[in-house]
Amino acid sequence: MFKPTKSKLSIFFLILTFLPLIVMRLVVYPITFQTIKEEIIENLQVAAHKQAELITKWMEECTTDAQFIANNPFVLMAIQSTAGEIEQKELLKHVDTIKYFDYIWKEYGHKEVFVAGRNGIIRLASRKDVMGTNISAKDYFSSAIAGAYFTSNIVPSDIPLESESGIAENGVPTMLISAPVKDKSNVVAGVVIIRIDVSEINTMMQNIHLGKTGETYMVNANGYMLTESRFTEDLKGQHRIKKRSALELKVAYPGNDVLTKGVRECIKGSEGFDDNGYPDYRGVNVLGFWHWMPDYGWGVIAEIDVSEGYGTLYRLRDYIMFVFGIVAIGIIISAFFLGKKISTPIYYIAETAKKIADGNYNVRAIYKAGDEIGELAGAINKMAETLETQSQMVEPTNPTGIKEDT
Repeated sequence: MFKPTKSKLSIFFLILTFLPLIVMRLVVYPITFQTIKEEIIENLQVAAHKQAELITKWMEECTTDAQFIANNPFVLMAIQSTAGEIEQKELLKHVDTIKYFDYIWKEYGHKEVFVAGRNGIIRLASRKDVMGTNISAKDYFSSAIAGAYFTSNIVPSDIPLESESGIAENGVPTMLISAPVKDKSNVVAGVVIIRIDVSEINTMMQNIHLGKTGETYMVNANGYMLTESRFTEDLKGQHRIKKRSALELKVAYPGNDVLTKGVRECIKGSEGFDDNGYPDYRGVNVLGFWHWMPDYGWGVIAEIDVSEGYGTLYRLRDYIMFVFGIVAIGIIISAFFLGKKISTPIYYIAETAKKIADGNYNVRAIYKAGDEIGELAGAINKMAETLETQSQMVEPTNPTGIKEDT
């Protein structure tokens, strides 16, 4: 059983058509895809590291601010004055204490500043309503009064604070830094506490743009978001949060409490990435990079939708596949008709040759063309003519088959 020429030609043309496609899919596409993967992850890594550096620098500046205020000699004088030291009271007679300290904390631009004595009673404050409050049970006071600097986590406020909407309410994300106030003998006389405006952290997170769907955000060790999601309005519409993403949204898969892969890996204290994609807190497949900040117990995560990150490559792949598909169909049709055009006369000539081989020397191949097939037909016809002539010249020597007597 032989394969017709038409089939062979069709297979040959199909191989020629799909060979570039196979090379592209198995060689070029994987190399290009890997290059794009590495570039996207590198961009996410740069974004996460940059955010972590900015936050660390900003937190160090806030701690330095608390230290400067604590080292201000007038702060010590004010604490000693309220403690009943006559000498300090005399010195402060000629100073408008409230206006002076208003200037100090306005200069540093924090949410609020207050100073407490050794007994934990607030003696000076940027908010007059907290004057006289006892904070001796607070961790930020006990750490500072023991001589150590203290940085709290970002937590919901237990007192009314001005929210992003300008309304005073409880539960607003807040953060406190405390520093000991020491006298000349290096004895802790009191504590300075500054309340940081954590919206500054959110502003830093929003300042880095990662395309249309990319974002960077912070999480705490429990997996709760500490900054605002760029999809906050969508989350409100889904009734997953009420007022804000910070401290309300657990970064988990929609409908359950299982943390997303990026958050799970990040809060383990590691740094890493996923360039294959995983569902985020919206249920959308994203590419992610995560970085843990052990000094503060925070994680910085940078993510972008897979559809955006690999979208261009996917579209290019689909476009190439479409073009190759159209070309392949055209070539298959062309190969079919070309093969038919070539194989039909060859088949006809082959059948003619078979008849001649069977002794039908008067058969001729009727095919006139100036190509190789035409030459082949002419050669077969000439051979048939020669065989026919030779067969007619042969005479029978004993047609009756009777033996003669001698």
